[in-house]
Amino acid sequence: MIGSRGSVLRAGGRQLTRVLGTGKNLESEQEGGGVIAKATREKSSDTSDSTKVFAVGATREKTSETLDSTQVFAIGPAMTDAKMYPTLEKLGLLGHNHICIKDQARVEQMLNALVEGGKSKLQVIADYDMTLTRSHLHGKRAESSFGVMDNSPSMPSFYRDEANQLLAKYYPIEVHPTMTEEEKIPHMVEWYASIHDLLVKCQFTKSSIKGMVAASSTRLREGSEELFGTLHKHGVPVLVLSAGMGDILEEVLRHFNVYTDNVKVVSNFFKYNDEGVMVGFKGKTIHMFNKNEDAIHSSDYFHQLEGRNNVILMGDSLGDIKMAIGVPQPSNVLKIGFLNDKIDERLDSYMNAFDIVLIDDQTMDVARGIVDLLK
Repeated sequence: MIGSRGSVLRAGGRQLTRVLGTGKNLESEQEGGGVIAKATREKSSDTSDSTKVFAVGATREKTSETLDSTQVFAIGPAMTDAKMYPTLEKLGLLGHNHICIKDQARVEQMLNALVEGGKSKLQVIADYDMTLTRSHLHGKRAESSFGVMDNSPSMPSFYRDEANQLLAKYYPIEVHPTMTEEEKIPHMVEWYASIHDLLVKCQFTKSSIKGMVAASSTRLREGSEELFGTLHKHGVPVLVLSAGMGDILEEVLRHFNVYTDNVKVVSNFFKYNDEGVMVGFKGKTIHMFNKNEDAIHSSDYFHQLEGRNNVILMGDSLGDIKMAIGVPQPSNVLKIGFLNDKIDERLDSYMNAFDIVLIDDQTMDVARGIVDLLK
């Protein structure tokens, strides 16, 4: 049984300590048939679980599952005629504060194409850390593939200390609001190289990974097992493309019994010597901004899936939208983005990049609903 405990937080795997700042006044604008509320939240002096959340046209209580009182936000779409978007209405995607759709008409059209194609035309592409996994659980950050190692007693203390130093140096660059992706990439490459060198110094063994995962707080999003079960039953290919630690995430998928023969994982995998000690990494490093350049995109993977031109893509960072590059055209790629924190800074860019943005949603309800609708 995977246990829950405190965590040393790091990026790369989206393990974040930062919380949102103080409340901002409500701003809203009409766009794509709905109202977009920008950085909408007000924090009362009472920081308990009864902190009120104010949204466009709605007031609700903060639930105990929300990580902290500053990490509260709500976005409410305008009242929309359900007759205009019957598929969105059927899926329950209208009128919810945590579901943001910039262009409802376009998403309605994409969903109808998915439904028309059915499961036989579908493939799924997903990031792992903070996409397939929860970002928090019972008021604490859940661990990413990096976090599993960061917080394991099997790892030496110097690893945690040095990893946190690297986090403090490079994470602000990763999320810098004005730096371009091209400007960030050299720093991300340097960060990953430093972490990889640090991991080699730890001399951990392949046999220790199962115990690290079992003792961690990592969890799949609620409903993931059911989603993966449906996809496996109908032979829908699932590509998990991660900038995290492949050996860790594979063990997590095994732990929750979702690593079936229709699932392919592309990530950063450890290299071991004859004694099973980790001595390096295999292949080219995958980081958050080069997910379109890995081996899967230069292989015939997508061509082997010819005819499956309908894609559900899920990610939690802007770099994840590149994962479907290589899918044969014409394609219909529905992009679902999980926005887990820094809402006021990231909302606009996520709305522009993803077709559906889910705010602090720790479930797979939306993806499950879409897949279940397909025949």
